[in-house]
Amino acid sequence: MKNECSHLSFGLAIFGSALLSAHLAAAQDDGVLSVGTQGDTPYEFDAGITVSEYFTDNVFLTANDRGSDFVTLFAPWVGLSYRAEDFRLNLEASAEVARFSRNSREDYEDYFLGAEARYRINDSVFAFGGVDYELGHESRESPDDVNGLRPTESTDISGYFGIGGSLSDRTFRLGVNIRDLNYDDTPTAVGVPIDNDDRDRTQYELGGRIGLSRTENGEVFLQGIYDKRDYDQPIDNAGLGFRRSSDGFQGAVGYTGSVGPMSGEVLLGVMTQDYDDSRFGTTTAVDFGADLSMPLGERTDLDAIVERSIEETTLAGSSGYVSTTGGLRLRHRVAPDMSLAAYAFLTQNDYKNLTRTDMLAETGMSLRYAFNPRVYLDADYDFRQRQSDVAGADFDEHRITLSLGASLDPRFDADKSDFARASGGGFYVGLQAGDSALHTKVDGPRGAPGAGGNLTADFGDHGAIGSIFAGYRSEYGALVLGLEAGAEVNDSSWNHLANRTFSVDRGNAYSLSGITGLRTPGGNLLYGRFGFVSTDFDSTYQRGTNPLVKLSKREMGLLFGVGAEIPLGNGLSGRMEYQLRAYEDYQIGSPLGAADDNFANVESLAQFGLVYDLGSKSRSAEPAVVTDFSGFYGGVQLGHGSLQSDNVGPRVSGSGVPFTLDATRAGQGFAGGLFAGYGVQANDFYIGGEAEVELSSADWNIERSPEGRVYSIEKVGTIGAGLRVGYVLNDSVLLYGRAGLVRSKFDLDYTFSGNVIDQSKTFDGVRIGGGVEFAISDKMHARLDYTQTEYDANSINYNLGVDQFDTTERLFRVGLTRKF
Repeated sequence: MKNECSHLSFGLAIFGSALLSAHLAAAQDDGVLSVGTQGDTPYEFDAGITVSEYFTDNVFLTANDRGSDFVTLFAPWVGLSYRAEDFRLNLEASAEVARFSRNSREDYEDYFLGAEARYRINDSVFAFGGVDYELGHESRESPDDVNGLRPTESTDISGYFGIGGSLSDRTFRLGVNIRDLNYDDTPTAVGVPIDNDDRDRTQYELGGRIGLSRTENGEVFLQGIYDKRDYDQPIDNAGLGFRRSSDGFQGAVGYTGSVGPMSGEVLLGVMTQDYDDSRFGTTTAVDFGADLSMPLGERTDLDAIVERSIEETTLAGSSGYVSTTGGLRLRHRVAPDMSLAAYAFLTQNDYKNLTRTDMLAETGMSLRYAFNPRVYLDADYDFRQRQSDVAGADFDEHRITLSLGASLDPRFDADKSDFARASGGGFYVGLQAGDSALHTKVDGPRGAPGAGGNLTADFGDHGAIGSIFAGYRSEYGALVLGLEAGAEVNDSSWNHLANRTFSVDRGNAYSLSGITGLRTPGGNLLYGRFGFVSTDFDSTYQRGTNPLVKLSKREMGLLFGVGAEIPLGNGLSGRMEYQLRAYEDYQIGSPLGAADDNFANVESLAQFGLVYDLGSKSRSAEPAVVTDFSGFYGGVQLGHGSLQSDNVGPRVSGSGVPFTLDATRAGQGFAGGLFAGYGVQANDFYIGGEAEVELSSADWNIERSPEGRVYSIEKVGTIGAGLRVGYVLNDSVLLYGRAGLVRSKFDLDYTFSGNVIDQSKTFDGVRIGGGVEFAISDKMHARLDYTQTEYDANSINYNLGVDQFDTTERLFRVGLTRKF
């Protein structure tokens, strides 16, 4: 209880600091030291420091036996620049020193030194070069180095040089990059260190780019890169003698410039990596990328980033992995002294020569308030989740950070007339209802004592949820900051009926969270939330004839959510929201304390409600932005959801007694994809057709090792089509329902008693749901969409029996739409 209180106090401190900072009309300190190196001298000097305190609920990034901690960070930096007529030189140095409160072995000190130079040879040609030295550490999410007593330290030294410029109105660049990586050995609990010498390598790159043709606002280019990766050890330490050195090539054609309000760069090509080891062969993949920026208003910018590459690994049997990343980054400047940033990224790591695919999702938000032009306060929230088709490799992490930073150089002019001021706000109340998907990761010993057997399994189910809430929020132009408390009732639970019978029943909950959002034209609110939740869990466990164990506990957890509010008039608004939550894990067994299982509960919630603004008179109603939803459109969307399968099949107990297993397998995962459609609006009514394609990481896993059943279901992707029927509210918001058919590809794996089933099958499903859509700029719309898909039942015959599965998917997606 002591830790729970400290966690709550830290969260309240962050929320309170953010709101207090936003309200501050403190005098700007014009007497802060100013460095007089910015005048006529060619030298510019700047330095600063950031001191941060963050709380993480999963230090080691594990699915079970999660450990939380408070971490203090010190991050000083210094930069020196020299500018002459034909020459520029930049020098920089930085460090990041971390101290963990309870897990001191995770402490680290990272350092960076860098220098870059550019020399103009003539009016058309310049030379460039640079060198970097970095002493860092590897994140716990890396699958190449697990179970070390401390993070793996590494040294990264790189240097580059080349020439560039323009000839005959065509730009060109030619360069060489050399990078040397060295990983230190890492101690383990068993006394034998992890030998990382087989990861040390030198990478060489020779690349060039040349413009092919100019357009009115940009240039079409061709680029190529030769890539050589030379490992210090010709053979790795995996025991199978893999030779990991390789040669590769990347070739692409692209465009850099602007199209309408959008600017940036896109490319399409091919990349290949040929390995010295014939067992690895050659990895070839389509290369594509994008780095685009588009203004959504005078103070708001949206960036879209897509990247693809072939990365290295030392996982036994795998040559490497193709990493594909896509995401969005939003920046909004309220005033010179206040800004908001948010991001969402989805990465797929497809391991070659190995049946492993990881999907990593990252999202978060950051609010900055500057006390004066040199001193600022940041309040950040970050969420990460990995879904893997390898049992036990999943994790999720919630992180809350409060930072105080300072720099010698002022970041803006100290003109108080343009500083952030509250433009409205007040109290509000509301109620909502929806659906909750409970997911429990179970990990525990199995088999004879001392045999080393273990079970890693996913269970879960869904149920209805209802809640009431109240809060206070302040508005600073388009920015909305708030604090909200809620109380919930819920009936989600799951049962596992077998030789071991266990269950979890999720009870009532109380939550406290901070809300940060932006009002779009017309007064609609897009927001994110992060906070704390306290929930009752009733768990039972019985093994054979042992006594039934009942455990009732209130668990603390962290939550993250996204949502939208739509003004309805007279102080009322409609709300649609999705949340992810993760709780402290706990031990349970029969008898309790003897070879217990570990239960780690996570859940996702989709809720729909009404909000009544008690302070509605303090904010004048936004004029409606008349929006025509007719015509062609296309867009991208990112979503999260649950995959649930009712599993029935024959089993035999440890004492030889046959029985029928009846359990609900459940898991979570992210999805990302594209959609396009056409709609017709007649007065306030709308009807349209839409097609969609998406990739997914939703799955569940069961692994009984070293002997027993290992089986899983993973949804890989979907194509589908359907109808949207809706009503246009206030001439600017489309409320719609949807129904359609989808065809999804699933990977089905089942291993038992020497029988191995590895199948890829497509199942048809009926998808129904609804959502809300509204304009965020002249051509861009945002939409929130929630669906449920019922798939055809399926079975797996593993020769010794047949398991039956009835699968349902629930999916919440946030999309960006562009009209054509």
